[in-house]
Amino acid sequence: MSQNFDLTPGHLPAGATPPTDAALRAFFEAAVRACPEIGPRPVCEIRWIGLDAESTLQILELIRARDKTGTFTLPWIVERTGQPVPRVGALLVLIDMGGRPTLMVRTRAVRDVVFGKVTAEDTAVDGSPVRDPAVWVPLHTVYWNALLEPFGLTVSDDMPFWVEAFELLYDADAGRST
Repeated sequence: MSQNFDLTPGHLPAGATPPTDAALRAFFEAAVRACPEIGPRPVCEIRWIGLDAESTLQILELIRARDKTGTFTLPWIVERTGQPVPRVGALLVLIDMGGRPTLMVRTRAVRDVVFGKVTAEDTAVDGSPVRDPAVWVPLHTVYWNALLEPFGLTVSDDMPFWVEAFELLYDADAGRST
């Protein structure tokens, strides 16, 4: 099954461990058993969301609680790394910093936004602790600047990004989530 999902995570936070094929295979088998609508051979993108191990765990908990219902991706990173362009219906496997596949979500909407024009509507899919644009903008400026630095780029008001709304399908710790 490993040939059917993207094992190229793009940008790993410092200290992140890639998932093993065995861990992914076990995760997918359990996810398909719990959610047959996923299909027998799902094509998925593997992602890390967070700044470090602690924030990643907090984010996973916010997703479990359905407080965080989306994420954000930079076209500038996608263009330079070959990561998949976000699309409706995409399956994302979210892992913790130890490489453990933890949650599966399905992208339900993708919108283009410009960083200098971000609104509360744009950040509404993020977790409640950072949803306010007054908190979200500085946090994402620091985070994205770190990701952009290797490419000689920095966050700017005209920088595009995608808002990806998603739905939680499967939680490895709880079974079916929908």
